Amino acid sequence: MRRARERFRTGGIALACLLSALTTGCSSGPGGDDSPSPLMAAVGHISVAGATGAQVSYLDADRVRSLEKGDSQRFRTVGQAGSPLLSGYRFNAHAYELDPAMIDTDVTNGYAGHWDGSFDADGITAKLKTGGFTRSTWHGETIWKKEGITLRVAQDEISFGFAGKDLSTVRPAKGKSLADDPDYRALDRCLGDAYRVDFGGKNAKGAVRLSATGQLAKSATETSGVICALTDGKRTAERAADRLKSVIEQRAPRFDGAKVTVLTGDSPGVKVTVPDRPGDKRAGRILTSNIDLQLALSEL
Repeated sequence: MRRARERFRTGGIALACLLSALTTGCSSGPGGDDSPSPLMAAVGHISVAGATGAQVSYLDADRVRSLEKGDSQRFRTVGQAGSPLLSGYRFNAHAYELDPAMIDTDVTNGYAGHWDGSFDADGITAKLKTGGFTRSTWHGETIWKKEGITLRVAQDEISFGFAGKDLSTVRPAKGKSLADDPDYRALDRCLGDAYRVDFGGKNAKGAVRLSATGQLAKSATETSGVICALTDGKRTAERAADRLKSVIEQRAPRFDGAKVTVLTGDSPGVKVTVPDRPGDKRAGRILTSNIDLQLALSEL
């Protein structure tokens, strides 16, 4: 999994996809083939129906670990897996031989999620059995359940449901995942090579149909945030850009260096990229504290 993502980053994006940015139906993986981006591969585990009313978050944990070499603490806030399975008091991950360092990518949909990585499946399932989890079959797959927690464990992936949620939202049928939704694919192309992405809820009838906040990093010290929003048309996109520029000017110097772009083509919208400030001890400020730009978009 780690090698596949590295090949994707170094292989580049096909020219055809660059020319058709923010249009539907174009995805390019290593060497210009049709394999999905790391983000689309991750949200391919989230069902369209399951995303309704729940925030979807993605994290490339393996990349964050690489950025944090040298004991950097800049990614402590936005570089941690947000899974309720890791933070919930009813499941002690270490007691079941589940080390967060085993997780390469994490995609979470409310109280359900999916991890790709390298796991000691035999050791984990042995601990689940002795810890009171019961084994059963769900859609032909072996799962483990206890007190509202459901787990499917394999050597390279773990799917889970929490607080009574089953695995239907994170093991979708073919053609029914967020990766099949053209709006999510358009946001993927807009966001770029983000190590973390937080999607807002989709509202097909709203001025902003779908938005996402991503985190970018050229290095451990050169980081930025990006917001991409798809709108109901070109005029709304232009109005959104004007509003973002106004906030940037009014809040100066908070968003100095920000760049606003109107997105055209089949998926009109707006993009704003904001560099983290040199003196910031933590990356991710437009997600965790300086949320004026998201608020401006929500008021369209």
